Amino acid sequence: MKTTLEKPDIIETKSKSLYDFKIASPDGTNSDILSKYQGKVTLVFNCAAGCGNVPQHSVLKELDELYRNEPDFNLQAIVVDDFTCHGYEEFNDGLEAYGERKNLNLTPGQIAESYVREHYGVEYPFSELVNGRFDKHDYDPQWTPGGQYEQEPHPFWLHITGADALPRNELNLPHHYEESPWAETKQKEDRSKPGFSPIKGNFEKFLIDRTGKRFFRYTSSFLLGQRDKNGEVFPWWDDDAADNDGPWPTPMQRAGIDYSLDSISEDIDRFLSE
Repeated sequence: MKTTLEKPDIIETKSKSLYDFKIASPDGTNSDILSKYQGKVTLVFNCAAGCGNVPQHSVLKELDELYRNEPDFNLQAIVVDDFTCHGYEEFNDGLEAYGERKNLNLTPGQIAESYVREHYGVEYPFSELVNGRFDKHDYDPQWTPGGQYEQEPHPFWLHITGADALPRNELNLPHHYEESPWAETKQKEDRSKPGFSPIKGNFEKFLIDRTGKRFFRYTSSFLLGQRDKNGEVFPWWDDDAADNDGPWPTPMQRAGIDYSLDSISEDIDRFLSE
């Protein structure tokens, strides 16, 4: 079994600090939750409530506890509602609709926060609901990402993905680097012109340095125990030995989780030392 992971080796750089973008708390009482991270290292990730990637909260909780005594490192969940919730149909109409059906007197951000605190016992902070994409990510085999303008993403997501630096077409869309793995007809990313890679699932992670202008990016499946930072299956992964029918995490997934935590911890420590 390979005992090292491919770690992020490209630090992306932005002209504006990501800590300068204003995002509110779930209850709206604080209109600027990111400014307190100025001068610190922060792992930001997008999430909703239930989804196929939601077990990662238990791993992020481990990471949070690992750095509990490090005041210059924080985790911050930013709530989005732009993905079909595979395996959690009750959330497929969105957090607001879920709250209305359950007669919850909560904002969408509070619904996501309370659901995760109840089921995973995490303590890191959440945000209000913001738009993360130009469209809603769909498992429909007819869906083409970047094909229609449904909403304007929050400026934070526009800047961190680089979409704000691109021209827009007649549909008010910048060029997307994205394909749907569920497409009826095989799609291929068009890399012939400048574009951006949008957030493609819940739990895309961005490790932001003290300046707010440099970061590592990790795929949405990273920390589930089977895939590396780019979403590629670990080279030592053995489907025949994985016992994927057992409860998560299986022993092989646990091994992948441990290696992933070691890997991301190295990157955190690197930024903390700068």
